Amino acid sequence: MPTNRCLLIVVSIVALLLPAATASAATSTKLVISLKLPAFNGTVQSSKAACKKNRTVKLYKEKAGPDRLLGTDKSNKKGKWSIPAKLSSGNYYAKAPKRGSCSAAKSNVLPVA
Repeated sequence: MPTNRCLLIVVSIVALLLPAATASAATSTKLVISLKLPAFNGTVQSSKAACKKNRTVKLYKEKAGPDRLLGTDKSNKKGKWSIPAKLSSGNYYAKAPKRGSCSAAKSNVLPVA
């Protein structure tokens, strides 16, 4: 009887913790950036279609202090986005904030000479 009681307690604890662990698992998202004048372009990549389309993408330029936000776009159904920007030398990157079960993403830094 005590063995059954311990097993019931363990199963109950696992049943309580499992939904929390599952709910916190975000779908991985990758953000790619490139430069095709006159705009910065890229894609939001994910195994889940809902994590690619209609994602907000923000373009930043690195600088001393807070980085400068240069523009914003929404990705299309294929995850493609484009943000026109006045080009000057520096380091640029893009970010897509977390949305629902889709993780946040930050591109690699793109240096422009």
